[in-house]
Amino acid sequence: MLVHIFKRFLGNSSQRSTVESNTANNALSSVETTHIAEDTQNIRNAMWASLRAALRGDQEAQYQMGLNYLNGQLGLDRSYIHAEKWLEQAAHQGHPFAKEELKKAYNQLAFS
Repeated sequence: MLVHIFKRFLGNSSQRSTVESNTANNALSSVETTHIAEDTQNIRNAMWASLRAALRGDQEAQYQMGLNYLNGQLGLDRSYIHAEKWLEQAAHQGHPFAKEELKKAYNQLAFS
């Protein structure tokens, strides 16, 4: 009698393995969704932190914002106008690579 109750409760092995498999897949899907959401949140936080520092006059942050706009990184759309603005500000403050990036960008735009 007890064996019959356990079998009925647990079902046959194929049903049990299907239920376990579905449960595992749902858990994995949930974990993947959570990681994607966390990655999106991290990218958004990095972009806002970089923008905040750039607005405060940090030349490295201005340079990074210029590169992010130039390459379309951190969830930003590619914008040569914004890239030029941030790279010029960084170059004006003496960032060593900002002028080089501006020259490269101008050359790519001129010959494309």
